[in-house]
Amino acid sequence: MTLSMALLLVLAVSLSFDRGFSRYKQSLYDDINQNMVKQLADYYQKNGHWQAFKIDRGLWQELLINSLIEQTEQSDNNHRHERRWKMFKYHALLAADKTLITGRRVPHHQPLKLMAIRVKDTTVGYLRIPDRQAINNHLDKKFNQTMQKWFVVLFGLALLFTLLLSWPISGYFTRPIRRLNQHVKKMSQGHYGDMIDINRGDELGRLGDNINHLSQTLQANSENQKTFFTDISHELRTPVSVLRAQIEALQDGIVKPEDEQLNQLHRQVMSLSLLINDIQDLAGTELGAMQYQKQAVNLSQLLHSVIRSFSSQVSDVQLTLTQDIEENRWIIGDALRLQQLFNNVLNNALRYTDAGGVISIRLKTHKQQLVITFEDSAPGVEQQYHERLFERLFRPDSDRNKHRGGFGIGLTIAKNIVTAHQGTIQAFDSSLGGLTITIRLPLEKDSHE
Repeated sequence: MTLSMALLLVLAVSLSFDRGFSRYKQSLYDDINQNMVKQLADYYQKNGHWQAFKIDRGLWQELLINSLIEQTEQSDNNHRHERRWKMFKYHALLAADKTLITGRRVPHHQPLKLMAIRVKDTTVGYLRIPDRQAINNHLDKKFNQTMQKWFVVLFGLALLFTLLLSWPISGYFTRPIRRLNQHVKKMSQGHYGDMIDINRGDELGRLGDNINHLSQTLQANSENQKTFFTDISHELRTPVSVLRAQIEALQDGIVKPEDEQLNQLHRQVMSLSLLINDIQDLAGTELGAMQYQKQAVNLSQLLHSVIRSFSSQVSDVQLTLTQDIEENRWIIGDALRLQQLFNNVLNNALRYTDAGGVISIRLKTHKQQLVITFEDSAPGVEQQYHERLFERLFRPDSDRNKHRGGFGIGLTIAKNIVTAHQGTIQAFDSSLGGLTITIRLPLEKDSHE
């Protein structure tokens, strides 16, 4: 393709030069004829007749040569006179009645043109010239051919230089594209663990980073999928086994179907229903950021709304809730998922805080991040379990967890939501004697002060 384009370009430039040079020669030829007409008019005005041209043929030849626009040097006159005389092979001088005065006769097929010679608005003769005949002498043709050869040579060198230059440039772009293509093929076969290193700062480098991010997401989803069913089946086995044993005892008549037994069965079914709902929420958050509908969210307003929705529950468990929230703080996120995040963390604090205790909620801005803190009073969690609180189905064996219910899924869901928003979530000891959950989310640049 490159060679074809280069050849077409050479042909186009060659034709363009040939036409331009032809127009230049025709213009030069027209100027010479106009100069010749002027000299003939001056001669007739001075002498009043053409008799000298009939007697002295050399006078005609001298006029033809002197009519050239550029005068030649005397040392080169003989050579140039001989060459240029051929240019005027069919030129002739005609009288006012168009009879031939000097010049050779021409074949009948030769197209001719007459240029009037006027003196004081009177036509005193004509200059006969070939119609539209350009100057085509030997040197002109040689010059034209030489230029054509140079065009071919120059474009050949340009083509060679382009090929030599384009080879490394094309490789610079095609090599990473081939690597990306191979990496995507491996990903399509389920190999998500490998990362591709495209160490560039352009669009291909950013594309490589995005593919790596996609690969990590798919790898995480794949690992979650492998362990999810194992963890859930283990968690469901206990309540289902208890429920089965109670029903079989009723069927065998070992236990009478009294209200206490029926209520116990109902509590087991409700607990199982809550577990299934939590599992469904967990599955939704572990599908990755692709399931999130992100837009600008006023996090301050959203947090106020969540706190208001828990006001009755706070009163029921005899807790005090304090809040210190900076207003009008925005992030890019999924409002429903963020609401679920705050619901889970606040519900966790309500469930595991002793009656008469305190829950403190704060939202502050720190270094282009929004820091949301949920802090509660006793009981607390041993420091060795802080990081594991966010693991799926993990419940520490501590006073905080005894007789409080829960399946160890709420904080796992919270961590998944925070991670999908490029944030972090951590657990610390609380100054109030309980647990502190700190969430950091990237601040939207357009947040208003």
